[in-house]
Amino acid sequence: MTNHIRGLKALALSATALTALGGGQAFAAEPVTTKPATDAVATAEPAGIATTGEIIVTALKRSTTIQTTPISISAVTEKSLRHLGATSIQDYYRTVPNLQVEGSSPTSRRLTLRGVRSAGEATVGLYYDETPLTGPAGTTADASSTTADINLFDVERVEVLRGPQGTLYGSGSMGGTLRVIMNKPDSHKYSGEIDTQGTTTEGGDPGYQVKGMVNVPLIEDKLAARLVLYKSEQGGYIDDTVLHKKNINSQNSEGGRLMIGYTPIEDLTITATGMYQKTVLDGQSSWYETLGRDSYKTNARVIAPTSDTLKMYNLTAKWKLPFATLTATSSYYKWNLLRNSDYTPTLAASATNATSCANYIAGGPPPPLPVGGSNPACTIPTQMAQYTAYANSRLPGALYQPMGLTSWNHEVRLTGSALAGRVDWTAGAYYEDRSDYIESEVVLANAATGTVIQPLNLTAWRHVGTDTKQTAFFGEVTYRPIPKLSVTIGVRRFNYDKTVNGQVYISNFITQSYAGPPAKVNASADGWVSKYNISYQFTPTLMVYGLAAKGFRPGGANNVPGLGTALVAYQPDSLWNYETGVKSQWLDRRLTLNLAAYQIDWSNLQVQATSANGAFSFLTNAGKARIRGVELEAIARPISGLTLSTTAAYVDARLTQNQTNSAILITGSTGLSGDKFPNVPSFSGSAAAEYTWPITASLSGLARLDYAYVGKSASQFRPTYRYYETQGDYGYANLRGGVEGEDWGAYVFVNNIGDTVGLLSVISAVNNPKQVTSLNPRTVGVEVRKRF
Repeated sequence: MTNHIRGLKALALSATALTALGGGQAFAAEPVTTKPATDAVATAEPAGIATTGEIIVTALKRSTTIQTTPISISAVTEKSLRHLGATSIQDYYRTVPNLQVEGSSPTSRRLTLRGVRSAGEATVGLYYDETPLTGPAGTTADASSTTADINLFDVERVEVLRGPQGTLYGSGSMGGTLRVIMNKPDSHKYSGEIDTQGTTTEGGDPGYQVKGMVNVPLIEDKLAARLVLYKSEQGGYIDDTVLHKKNINSQNSEGGRLMIGYTPIEDLTITATGMYQKTVLDGQSSWYETLGRDSYKTNARVIAPTSDTLKMYNLTAKWKLPFATLTATSSYYKWNLLRNSDYTPTLAASATNATSCANYIAGGPPPPLPVGGSNPACTIPTQMAQYTAYANSRLPGALYQPMGLTSWNHEVRLTGSALAGRVDWTAGAYYEDRSDYIESEVVLANAATGTVIQPLNLTAWRHVGTDTKQTAFFGEVTYRPIPKLSVTIGVRRFNYDKTVNGQVYISNFITQSYAGPPAKVNASADGWVSKYNISYQFTPTLMVYGLAAKGFRPGGANNVPGLGTALVAYQPDSLWNYETGVKSQWLDRRLTLNLAAYQIDWSNLQVQATSANGAFSFLTNAGKARIRGVELEAIARPISGLTLSTTAAYVDARLTQNQTNSAILITGSTGLSGDKFPNVPSFSGSAAAEYTWPITASLSGLARLDYAYVGKSASQFRPTYRYYETQGDYGYANLRGGVEGEDWGAYVFVNNIGDTVGLLSVISAVNNPKQVTSLNPRTVGVEVRKRF
C-alpha cells in the first residue's frame, strides 16, 4: 500500500508541475532530422516530423500526424528510444499507456493492451515493418504467450495502436497493434553508427552491448544497402541454492539485418530485408520469494538454457500510380525455440499418487470400471513402493520443449484519394500459411550439475503440430462531407482453417499421459469485422473523435489425450470496443494533451482449463467480460531544452459471466462474475523530465529522469483460490546523463535507482510456491556512440 501511495504522489506531483508549466505528454513529439522528401529509397515508409513538429505515422496504411489520426496511438521515435536507452520492448513499454509485457524469457513473453488478456491466439498484433510475427501454439494452443523481441537499434519509430485494429491488421489485433518501423536504406549518402555500452548489475555479473550500422549508396538515387549488426550480454543475478551456482540468468543475444533499397523508376521502390537474431538465457529468469523477499534465489534442481532463433525475410514494393499507391509485400520467417524448465516439483507431487501407481503397475490406463468398482492395482504396499521408487528415479526432471514455426504472409493493397481529397480509401487482400510444432519431452537431468543429460534420457514424449491457413479481404473509406468532419467505415472478411495433429510417443505414468495412435482434428470459420469512426477537427490543434470497432480471434482445436469430444474444438471469441477521445495542443503547441475513454464488451472468451487428470491444459469458451478504462498522454515544453511528460492509464477489467460451460464445472480456480482479470493492474503510469542545454557551440548536455508506477494485480481470477497471489504495486526510476556532439554522444546511466524489488509476476502451484519474476536490480552503465 505504501508503494501505491508513493506512486500516486509521484504522478500527482508530475501532473501538477505539468499543469503549472503548461505541460503534458511524454516521448512522442520531438525535433529530429527528416530525410529528404526526394529520396525515394529513404522514404519508402513515409514518416518523420511534419513542418509543425508533429510525428508522422502510418498506422492507417497512409501518412498522417499523431494529432490528426482519430484513434488512440502512441509513437516512440528513434531519438526517444536512444534517450531511454531502449533496446527491447522491456525498456520502453512503461512509457506507453495500457501496454503490458509479461515474462522476461526469450520463450515466454506476452503483450497486452487495454487489459485484453487471455490464452490462445495473440490479442496484440506485432509487426516488424510489413511482417506480422506470431508465436508457436505449443501444447496448449497459447500462441500469445510467446512474442518476438528484436533489437531496436537503428529503428525509426515504434507505433502502438490501442483498441481493435482488425479491419487493417487482422485477427491478432483485437486489443491493438504494435508496429516497429526500421530505418530504410538511403541512396544519397554514406553513413554509419557505432554504439558501445558496459553495465554492472547489483549483486550480479557485468554486461555489455556492441551495435553498428552502415548505409552504403551503391547507385546514387537508385540502389542502397543498410547493414545492422549487434551483440550483447546481460549479466545474471539469480543464484541457485541447491546447485550452488551464481548468476544463472545471464542472457546473451546476437543478430543483424540487411536491407536493400532499389528505385528502378521514380515512382517505384522495392525494399528487401533479411533479419537474424539468436537469444540464449543460460538458466531461468525467475526466483522464489519463499527464500527471501529480495533474495533473488532459487532452489531449482534443473538449470538448462532457453533459446530463441529467428530468421525473417521480406520483400516489399511500393508503386505510386496515377490514382493510388500499390503496396505488395511477402514475408517468410522461421522461428526455432527451446523452452526448458524445472519439472521436478510436478513429478515429485505425483510420486505417491494412487492412480499413477495403478496405471504404472498395469502398464497403462485400465478400461472403464463399473459403478462402485475399483482397480486392484496398488492396493499392496510393495506396489506403491515400486512405483514411488520409479518416480523418484526420474528426478530431477526437466520439461524439455524444442518448438518451431514457419510462416508465409502475403498482402497486397491499394491506398488512394478521390473527390479532391474529400475521400481517402484503402482496399487489400491478405494470405497467411503458418505451421508450427512442439516436441514436449520430460527428460532426466544430472542431479549434481542440474544440466539436461545428453543424449536425452526420456521419461515421456509428446508431439503436437498446428497448421493454420487464413485469407482476408479488407477495406476502409474515409469521407469528409464538410472540411472539418471525417467519417470512416472499415470492414474485413476473413476465412481460416486450422488443423491440429498430435501423438504421445512415450507414456508418462507419473503425470498420467499415455502412448497412443496419432490424432488429427480440424477447425475452420469465417466472418466479418467492422469499424466505424467519426471525428471533428474543431481547430488545427483540437480534434474530437468517437469510434466503435470489432476485434476477433480464430478458434481452433485441442489435441489432448483423453479429452472429451465436446471439448476438442473451441470457437472464435470477439469483442466490441466503444471509444471517445480528444487530441489537443495548447500554448502555441508547447503543450500536447491527448485523452481517451473506452468500454470493451468481450463475449465467448477463450479460456484455459485443465483436464480431469490435471496433466494437460486446453482451450475452451466460457464467460463474458467488460473492460472500462481511461488513458492519458501529455507533453510540455515550457522553456527551451526542457521536456516534461506523463502518461496514465486506468483499467477496470471484470468478468460479467461465470467462466463455466456444459463441460466445465465451478472449482476453486473458476473465474466468477465480478472477478477482476489477472495480471491487469487497475492503474499504471509514467513521468519523465528531460533537459538539454548548450555547453559550447558544438557540444550540449543531456539529463533525463524517468519514473514508472505499476499498480497491484493478481495471478488468478478467484481471490479465494489457494494459488491466488498478488503482484505489482511498485514504482521505480531511471536516471541518464551525458554530453552530445553533432555526431557523437557519451552517457552514464542508472536504471532502477532505488534498487526496487518490483514483482512483475508471482505464480504458485503444487510443490512450487511463489515463483517470482521481477525488475532487474540496480544497474549502472556507460554508453558511447559515434555517427559518421
